[in-house]
Amino acid sequence: MYFLETEDEEIIIYEDDPELTKRLKMQKRDRREKLRRAKAKEAKKNGTDLKFSDLIASIPLNSCGLNILNIWDITYYAFHDQLKRMGWRD
Repeated sequence: MYFLETEDEEIIIYEDDPELTKRLKMQKRDRREKLRRAKAKEAKKNGTDLKFSDLIASIPLNSCGLNILNIWDITYYAFHDQLKRMGWRD
């Protein structure tokens, strides 16, 4: 049986964990912190912190015939085409 941790979960190091497990959890925690800093640095460099939900919400506001209910019916390519027409960059 395998358990996968998500990005948002806290990594808990127990006193009775084997030494190897403690070391691996510490490495994982450090790597998550480095990844978080790298993502923040990249977002700051690009001047954007857009998420997928922001893109989905912005298309219906452009009055292109799509609304929050039917936007899920378009294809991936139509979605990106609409973003290009709105002037969004990938």
